[in-house]
Amino acid sequence: MNLTLILFIVLAAVAVLTAIGLLVSRNTVYAALFLVLNFASVAIFYLLLGAPFIAMAQVTIYAGAIMVLFLFVIML
Repeated sequence: MNLTLILFIVLAAVAVLTAIGLLVSRNTVYAALFLVLNFASVAIFYLLLGAPFIAMAQVTIYAGAIMVLFLFVIML
């Protein structure tokens, strides 16, 4: 097994567990943090596929801008 496959398996487990944590979480702030972690794992998936622009757009647009607005609404 090479390093890419091991990293993929670990990231797949993290992505699935954070998605389940997002759905099960009763606290909205924790749900938003699970969503940020899920976005980060998806961005690393894009890096494994060799698409650095899409990975950076994923982090910048979704985990950065959208989640800041979402957390602002939650805290408001």
